[in-house]
Amino acid sequence: MWLPSVCVVLLSLLSASLAVSEPPEKPIDPECTVTSPFSENFFDLRKLRRDRTANPPQTDWFVKGQDYGANFSLNICGPVLADVTAEGVPKGAVAAYYEMNGTAYSIGSVSASPRFRGRKLVLAYENGSPCPGAPSYRKSTLMSLMCDHEQFQKPSVSFVGQMNDCAYFFEVRTAAACATVNQAQALGPGAVFGAIMGVFALVYLIGGIVYQRTVMHARGLRQIPHYHVWVAALGFIWVRVFAMPLLLSLRVLSWILGGCRTSQTLLDASSEATRWKRGEDDWA
Repeated sequence: MWLPSVCVVLLSLLSASLAVSEPPEKPIDPECTVTSPFSENFFDLRKLRRDRTANPPQTDWFVKGQDYGANFSLNICGPVLADVTAEGVPKGAVAAYYEMNGTAYSIGSVSASPRFRGRKLVLAYENGSPCPGAPSYRKSTLMSLMCDHEQFQKPSVSFVGQMNDCAYFFEVRTAAACATVNQAQALGPGAVFGAIMGVFALVYLIGGIVYQRTVMHARGLRQIPHYHVWVAALGFIWVRVFAMPLLLSLRVLSWILGGCRTSQTLLDASSEATRWKRGEDDWA
């Protein structure tokens, strides 16, 4: 049995378009943010970055070195605010450092690209000062960022350990490491309302067509739900929006043209009367 149902056609066209269409390109995350490849959650670490222009003034994050013999100062996704010159690193590129025996050592240069290592959110700093005993290697830092809703005002940064005075490990507990909404990709209220209304209209159309066809045995355009109401509404809109303004415009145009013709007729009659008057004066 041939069933030219509109809903079947719509569904087949939709499935065909979804099958042929290519997946959209993944948007690039801004600096100091990352999207999880597993859950597609968005993580924004920009609140942790210390800024020179902030009011009130800010300072670097201070971390106790415990038994290491030195304390650390670091920034997240930016250079340290302290005016420090570290061994073997250009000034302004130091993201974390410590001082020992009057010398500053960089344990990593600036990076604003957090990433996921497995399911762990990490931020790595590389190309710090040369490692002792191995000048071809550079000091580096690896920070593990963990979600902690209690650390909302400021992060809790802890020094975990180091390896051969060359690799340093920190743990950062902060609310900024919790999943949030990407404002650049979030749908606004208007878009959400439009999507809801679109789904409602689609359900109304497909459900109404199925009901009209199977229960009311309607065919053709009469399968559209509330067909007579829509026809009456479209007729009303046509008359009020298009037909009446068009007729009114034609009537005004006709009145203007008729007035011009009447004026021209009066002018012609006046000219003829003037000529006739002059003719009488000549005969006199």
